[in-house]
Amino acid sequence: MVKGLFSPIQLTGERRQVTALFYDIVGSTELMSHSDAEDFFRSVASLHKMSESVIARHGGFLHQKLGDGGCCYFGYPEQAENAAERAVRASLELLESIRRQRRGKQKLPFRLRVGVATSLVVFSADGNDIIGAAPVLASRLQAEAEPDSVLVADSAFQLTRSRFDYIFLRNVKLKGFDDPIPVWRPLSAIRASDRFTLQPKPDTPMRGREQELGALLSAWIDTCKGAGKSVAIVGDAGIGKSRLVTEFRRRLQHNEHDDIILQCDRGLASQPLHPFIGFLESRIGRQSLQGLDGPSLRDALRNLGLEVETAIASVIADFVREKSRSTSGNIRVTDISGRALRNSIIEAVINILSSGAARAPKLIVVEDVHWADTMTLELLERLSGRAHGQQFLVVQTSRTSVSNTLSERLTLTGLSPAAMTDLVTSVWGGAPPPGLSSFVLHQCDGMPLYADELVLFLKARHTSTQSSAGWHKLLNEGGVSSLNDLLAARLAEAGPARRTAQLASVIGREFSSNLLRHLSDDPEGHALEQDLAVLVARNVIEQKKAPAETYQFRHVLLHEAAYGSLLRSDRRQLHERIARLLIEEDTPSLPAAVVAWQCAEAGLHSDAARFALKAAEASVLRSAMHEANRSLELCAQEVAAMPRHPARAELVLDLLQLRGVVSIAIEGEGSQQARRIYSHAMSLVKSYPSTNRERRFPLYWGWWFTAPNILTQQSRAQVLVEDMKAADDPETRLQSYHCAWATSFDAAQHGFCLDCVLKGIELYDSERAIRNRTFFGGHDAKVCGLGESALSYLLTNQIEACEAAISQCLEWAASTEHVGSIVHGYYYAIVLRRCQGRYDEVYRLGERMLSLAEQNDLIASRARANMFCGWAEAMSSSADRGARRFHDGLALQQQTGTDDNLSMHSDMHSQILERLGRPAEAIAVIDNAIFLGRKSGQRFWLAELHRRRSELGQALGKRPAGIRNDLRRAVQTAESQGAEWLEQRAKRDLQLHFG
Repeated sequence: MVKGLFSPIQLTGERRQVTALFYDIVGSTELMSHSDAEDFFRSVASLHKMSESVIARHGGFLHQKLGDGGCCYFGYPEQAENAAERAVRASLELLESIRRQRRGKQKLPFRLRVGVATSLVVFSADGNDIIGAAPVLASRLQAEAEPDSVLVADSAFQLTRSRFDYIFLRNVKLKGFDDPIPVWRPLSAIRASDRFTLQPKPDTPMRGREQELGALLSAWIDTCKGAGKSVAIVGDAGIGKSRLVTEFRRRLQHNEHDDIILQCDRGLASQPLHPFIGFLESRIGRQSLQGLDGPSLRDALRNLGLEVETAIASVIADFVREKSRSTSGNIRVTDISGRALRNSIIEAVINILSSGAARAPKLIVVEDVHWADTMTLELLERLSGRAHGQQFLVVQTSRTSVSNTLSERLTLTGLSPAAMTDLVTSVWGGAPPPGLSSFVLHQCDGMPLYADELVLFLKARHTSTQSSAGWHKLLNEGGVSSLNDLLAARLAEAGPARRTAQLASVIGREFSSNLLRHLSDDPEGHALEQDLAVLVARNVIEQKKAPAETYQFRHVLLHEAAYGSLLRSDRRQLHERIARLLIEEDTPSLPAAVVAWQCAEAGLHSDAARFALKAAEASVLRSAMHEANRSLELCAQEVAAMPRHPARAELVLDLLQLRGVVSIAIEGEGSQQARRIYSHAMSLVKSYPSTNRERRFPLYWGWWFTAPNILTQQSRAQVLVEDMKAADDPETRLQSYHCAWATSFDAAQHGFCLDCVLKGIELYDSERAIRNRTFFGGHDAKVCGLGESALSYLLTNQIEACEAAISQCLEWAASTEHVGSIVHGYYYAIVLRRCQGRYDEVYRLGERMLSLAEQNDLIASRARANMFCGWAEAMSSSADRGARRFHDGLALQQQTGTDDNLSMHSDMHSQILERLGRPAEAIAVIDNAIFLGRKSGQRFWLAELHRRRSELGQALGKRPAGIRNDLRRAVQTAESQGAEWLEQRAKRDLQLHFG
């Protein structure tokens, strides 16, 4: 890596989704005018203090006090996945606090209006400036609200609709917003149902968790026998922990049992036993619970089916009444020590939770233990120990490893590709569009929760023509806010190391610490090492075994979350730093495609285009055409962004040169797009001096190769040979002969064809061929020359030379280990054996060709193989079955526009029709082939077509004069071409029928 002298990069800000809460005093001006100024000031200050306390209690931040109101944020500066929910809860509590003050002795009975909205915002590095729709919309909404009420924007409503009872008010037109905004009023929080609640809605079947489900069911069987236990289900967010527990509970629905669900909450991690207290509040009611004494709580618990003694209930009642919104340090009773109190409370909770287990087995689920408070963790440790020998099963879910040594551990990893495919199919409701399963698997890394939501999201928005790029576009346009929030929260927990994650994300999902060091302001790398260690410990990144000092984000979505949190201006600055380092390297440390992307993001258009071309060429050389096409799309995008650059003209020709090759490989030899590409390229080449045209020979070749017919191809070949005859490069001259021998064979110029093959193969070099066979027709020139000469030798009746040439052709094709060349060799052998009427060999070779074509998605070769196999079958065994296969191949070939051997294919078609007892249709096919052969210039089989027409004419009882005329034309045509083999066939028929 070349070290550059760069100053440290200072990030200017960050992008993040937040929820804004804006509150304002109703009628503050009138209140101030009727009040003592000092009293009013103190009352407003008290309001702000109380509001700040409420906001902070729910994890928010009072950003600005605006006289008689305030602007607050949730999800900033600390990120939270449930920021919107916290904001709505805070707003309801804020109004309730104001109402209580009015009922008290408050001198100035304030009334408030509150607005809540969620959006993506940009905030400066120091946090002083926050720009985005959320604060503006929240401010506008509070102005529209009735006194003592909250208005929630649709953006926040969608994230919290399952948490609160809402009423829809109206669509309101607000200043600064083009479209009316749907607004909602939250009435109260919905009873906190656990995430495992069995919903009546049809759920997608669980996939890929049979082993883990079996382990839980086995544990339940043991529990029912009095051998309870504790099981910890561990796995990343969205990996399917909750889904597994839901399915497990569903399996137990018809078994007599009790269950209790405790939900840990990140925002309440400082509150002792908050999952248990939350459970009681959800069943009894928060206000009611706080007002109960021991006996009353005992009765309430009995109504829930939890039989406990009054003394136990009293311990919990005292705990609840003493419980503040502070920490466990406030829990104390005067006559016992803090440790003894803690023990007594935990023991009381265990008694309540395990109540009734002797009567019926019980399931106790504790969700999100990674957010548990320390008292809850101690409770779980003891509860797990008590389970053994009793009829209750404790199931914990956690993103991180639990320290509880008494729990059996079930670790969930990503779903297998097969399970993910099943999941996608199930959610889609049938066979998904091509490529969707692999896209989802790559995007989600086996995470079923995200896969489920992602498929539903894409299903609602997809079109029938959606491509992989289209799926990405839908994600970019719609976002996946809930999952992004989870991932962003994990990054935020890394503290200062988060900046290192952001810098690393610009390099890519995989990055080296060496390159990362060049981006940081820590040239020695000491702080960087600490940050990387923190990120590894936080499961944000992981170190790879090789190469050394290489890391990667543990999940593609973590990488995207870190990258998306950067401002575009900062990203560009970082990309430019990386790009210039990579450009200066003597030995590339990263693939060309990565360098191209870095340059493109940095706005270095010419460098991006250059490296994209390198990436495309590397892919083409590996026959990875679709990957090459993606690099070429990037190249085209970058070239378009540099209209007046001096290197643009050469880059355009380089781009067109590779695009033509890729289009032919993907779409077939008759690709209309390829024809347009080469025609456009040649119009540009003609403006070049003739001395500079040699280096553009690949464009000449593609222009020749994509000619729509033989006549056009012949004229283009003449231009090609003339322009390249003085070329210094032997490969250029070889490929000129390559074009000439192919064209001359079709034109039935067999002597010239064989001469070109001889001269061309003398110039052949096997090392050069490895590169050039990919660019010139997708096959090896020597394979082509030997195959073409075998056919010319046959038609000129040089049988021994023919057999030697075809044998060498197949052997050389196999030695190249290049799919295109092997298929090309098979095709020559098939055509040769077809001419000789050797049906079994045609079928055998055709099946081999078909197998390779299907494995490598070669459409034109698949069509040809089916046509020849169908012909061989129709002529030798089942005419009907063979005819169907032939016609399937013919239809596919017509779709791709690749019928470069129309004369022979038409002859085969006519033979099948004749065998099916349809000679009139057969002769019509021959008539058309003769007409098109003369028109297009494809004449090598013209003599045989005339001979075949004479045969069909006899079968149809045509006049002898017409039959004799066809045979004489066959003889004359073959004689003029030097095609002795065809000439002898026609002469035999002429002698047989007319003496």
